[in-house]
Amino acid sequence: MAFRRPAYTLEEILENTNRKGDCLIWQGGKHRQGYAMMRQDREMRTVHSVVAELKYNERPNKYSGLRVTRTCGDKMCVNPDHIIIEEASKIQRRRYHCKNRKITQEQAREIRKRYAEGEWGIGMKLAKEYGVSYNTIYATVANKLYKELPDET
Repeated sequence: MAFRRPAYTLEEILENTNRKGDCLIWQGGKHRQGYAMMRQDREMRTVHSVVAELKYNERPNKYSGLRVTRTCGDKMCVNPDHIIIEEASKIQRRRYHCKNRKITQEQAREIRKRYAEGEWGIGMKLAKEYGVSYNTIYATVANKLYKELPDET
């Protein structure tokens, strides 16, 4: 019979970390995509998933609509205070919103104004000028990004 290690405790996991600001950075294995990895019950798992399971007594699966994520965004962070279980749709919206935040609020106002006054093809010109995609320009003009800004009409 093969030796089977009992499940890890949160304390055992946190012993294998180093502090970096508020984050607790995993010092063990790492997936090629940068996620902290560990073996648990003959299965390779992300460490933040194991920590979430220990913290919330819940193991979300791909069919539940819930995902484990970190509020800090560091793939190697396993700080239980940074790990949350959230709806996958909320995570995706936040990632899209943050990924496209390459312009300031003042630039968003200027883009809206210039787009409203602009000639045919101004969207592509603005995208090139600001170093963002056309989709970012369109989303800014259509108030899908920077919703906190009032329309200046």
